[in-house]
Amino acid sequence: MEAQNHFAPIKKLLESASSFIVVLPPDPSGDLVAAGLSLHLALVASGKKSQIGCGSEIHVPPSLLGAGEIADSIGAKNLVISFDYHEDDLEKVDYDVRPDGKFYLMIKPKQGAPIPDVSNVKYSYSGASADLVITLGVNSFEELGKIYADEKSFLDEAKVLSLNITPRPATFTQNLLHLTSIAFTELVARLLENTDLKPSPDAAKNLLTSLYEETKSLTSPKMTADTFSAIAFLMRHGARFPNQQAYIPRFPLPTEENLSAAMNKPYVIPPSNLSDQEVPNDWTKPKIFRATDL
Repeated sequence: MEAQNHFAPIKKLLESASSFIVVLPPDPSGDLVAAGLSLHLALVASGKKSQIGCGSEIHVPPSLLGAGEIADSIGAKNLVISFDYHEDDLEKVDYDVRPDGKFYLMIKPKQGAPIPDVSNVKYSYSGASADLVITLGVNSFEELGKIYADEKSFLDEAKVLSLNITPRPATFTQNLLHLTSIAFTELVARLLENTDLKPSPDAAKNLLTSLYEETKSLTSPKMTADTFSAIAFLMRHGARFPNQQAYIPRFPLPTEENLSAAMNKPYVIPPSNLSDQEVPNDWTKPKIFRATDL
């Protein structure tokens, strides 16, 4: 009942949205990365539109699946081209759309000014848009760093769900799932378990691998019944502990000798304990069924 009270409003919130942005704080821990990435993968596997962003570089182990989907921005509507250049050297900016369907952007420098250096041109996106933003491990938007600086106007107006493993409230939303947990991966696993979101095999593996590490190979004294419930849920969706092989029951194959002995062994009808005198008379007579007997 307690779990239903926590997750029922969250389930409605997830069901009402079709597009999501999952946001990680700068310099996230491995547990945070695994939790956020797995939530993103589960949303995609459930037919939702989702993207995941982090405002800093992240360092992930090779075992983490799908890490290449984490972007350094959450904008997806506007293409931004940036490079080092002094405004005083610029004469004008022009563009052209030619019959071949290609867009051409022209940067014209002033007479005698250096031309833009193409080696430092960078491409990115801005203009975030989503039905629901999910943040992990932050209590204020300012903690998101570059992500908030780039998309402040969007985030200030967006519908947001905050996930955290401490009871401290967030300052930017009333939609909270702040439950005391041993790790963010446990919290996300519980979230998936109590909603209609089902983890993809990659998401389940990411969550269980990280949770196994966070619990020090299941030896942490902070583990609770919720931790084991999360582990069981992930294993039911195909996850295995590191270096654990999937269990496949094996049966011994019959040998040629056993097959030959079984085929040559005569079948003996077991003797009956009934004597001829004990057999009922109607057993030896033909059975006749009439319509009136039905």
